[in-house]
Amino acid sequence: MNKEKNGFGGYGWFLIIFGLFIFYFNVGFNADGSNVFAPAVAASIGVESGVILSMNSIAGIIGVLISIFAGQLNRRIGSRLVCGSMLFIGGLAYIAAANATSVAVYTIAMCFSFGGMNSAMFVGFGSLAANWFPKKMGAVMGIATMGAGLGTMTYVAVFTKLIGAMGVKTASIFPAGLCIIIAVIGLIITRNSPAERGLNPDNVSDEVFKNEYAAAPEEGEDPTGGWTIAKLFKTKEVWLCAVCCGLLMLCQVGIMSQLVVRNMEVGFSPSTAVLLMSFIAVFGLIFAPIIGRLVMKFGPRKIVVATCVLMALAVFLNATGIRLLYWISIVLIGITSTAPPNFVNTLPGSVFGRVGYPVVNSVLFPIISIIQMLNFAVNGFISMAFGSLRVSYISFGVMIIVSMILALAVKDHKFNRDFMAQEEK
Repeated sequence: MNKEKNGFGGYGWFLIIFGLFIFYFNVGFNADGSNVFAPAVAASIGVESGVILSMNSIAGIIGVLISIFAGQLNRRIGSRLVCGSMLFIGGLAYIAAANATSVAVYTIAMCFSFGGMNSAMFVGFGSLAANWFPKKMGAVMGIATMGAGLGTMTYVAVFTKLIGAMGVKTASIFPAGLCIIIAVIGLIITRNSPAERGLNPDNVSDEVFKNEYAAAPEEGEDPTGGWTIAKLFKTKEVWLCAVCCGLLMLCQVGIMSQLVVRNMEVGFSPSTAVLLMSFIAVFGLIFAPIIGRLVMKFGPRKIVVATCVLMALAVFLNATGIRLLYWISIVLIGITSTAPPNFVNTLPGSVFGRVGYPVVNSVLFPIISIIQMLNFAVNGFISMAFGSLRVSYISFGVMIIVSMILALAVKDHKFNRDFMAQEEK
């Protein structure tokens, strides 16, 4: 194996760029891109846009079942196949949704779009990142989550022009086709673990690996790490990580998915309200790798807590509606916008480590995903009850504080065998 190595290495960089594309397409297909995709499909089918948007809520929840299946599949066939195949399915489903001839067909297709893309991003890529970079995972996810910022910045503008030029049915082939091509390339090049490429985790030398890491599963370690589904459900740290990350994702998606509407509520014109999304994306793009480096240096627990403070301050300032405070909230929302997707893998990855992570993630991610999908219900119920998103943002602030309290109770590296091995040696 390698003698003297540092950085991520060639195959490591490929994995990171692969992840960046996954985050990009997920934002484009299932989040920000819905702003133009849903109305275009609604017009094609001949229904109100609200009908299609409501079907997205249903599809997102049903998509969780696909993520549960992907988590179990991840344990049996490996993260490479799950990541690539789910990305492939997500791309095909997007084309099917764009070409749907009825609401029912659209909803079924979007179930696979949500389920496929989320499974590729958090189940497949999350496990790959944990295996390849157990101690550099924060930095890795920091770069990969830049894809989400790039998606917010460019996808809507580019896809809007494509739809205007050729209609949504044909336009969908271009991003989805690229997604499918990248899925195939990923299947060919990626491997479940660095050992399959003759490398060590974190691209370290053999000497460092021997002295500071636990034995790899390929070398005789139990691939499950001793974890079972029943045992994980009884483990406090599973629930601390899952609820903490789930609430942060709920708030992040809830904030971003309705921010254009909220901007108009406080008096911005529709064009300015949309422009602010790109303004936010710039901050997200810049701070994604910075947050990743901070996670690697200080551990995810401390950075989660710090992020919660900034996120809570952002939504409470936003709720005031005072223009100066609102601008400050927009900047803070941008700075923290790519942090929650980073934490979904780095926080539990730090606590549980790479050994047995596919088993751990098969329990963790479905819980996180279910909580995240409740953002539609929160925004919908509060909007109907109060006629404004202001109360939604206050409720998000309360949830973020709960997440912070849960993060404070987490102990970094508690079950992480690589860090335990380093301390013992």
